[in-house]
Amino acid sequence: MSKTRFEAFSDGVFAFAITLLVLGFALPLVRTNAELTAKLLELWPNAIAYALSFMVIGIMWQNHQALFRLVERIDRTTVFWNLLLLGGTAFIPFATSTLGQYFWMPAGAFLYGIVLTETSICYNLMLAHLTRTKAFHANVTPERIAATRTAYRTGFFAYFFAMLLALVLPLASFVAYIAVAIFYLIPRGVDDDINVVED
Repeated sequence: MSKTRFEAFSDGVFAFAITLLVLGFALPLVRTNAELTAKLLELWPNAIAYALSFMVIGIMWQNHQALFRLVERIDRTTVFWNLLLLGGTAFIPFATSTLGQYFWMPAGAFLYGIVLTETSICYNLMLAHLTRTKAFHANVTPERIAATRTAYRTGFFAYFFAMLLALVLPLASFVAYIAVAIFYLIPRGVDDDINVVED
């Protein structure tokens, strides 16, 4: 499959998902400035959830771009795992709205964790397939791939732990999701090397 079409489609889904995040904000009808101010202030959990998911999707897009600029060829299995990844990504806006509106309820935080864990699983399985089929450019070192594998697995375990934490401490889970996003703002794996292959 053409890498250009593959990456363009993926970029489109990431852009669409990150744009949909803003739909998590909704205001009822108000009649006075005081009521409007009060309603806006009540949206602080939605604002935090929005910022969190904006970071998450942005980091996912950056990781995707960093990974596939080192990939030489795309096969059907790669497309399959990528579609599952994008399916989870497109669901993030709904999970974000749920988390923002019901952040104190275990179900809201757990749903958010399920979505992020699913996308993390897809990243890990896609990386494993790319490694197994030797789809990377010849000058991509095993050390670089190993560092990426470590970064992806760390993300999986972190999201999985935060998801389970949501069942008993949803607020702590919310904080854990934020901590993971901040952790991955620092480039890791394929993303921390400025000497990369460009197509």
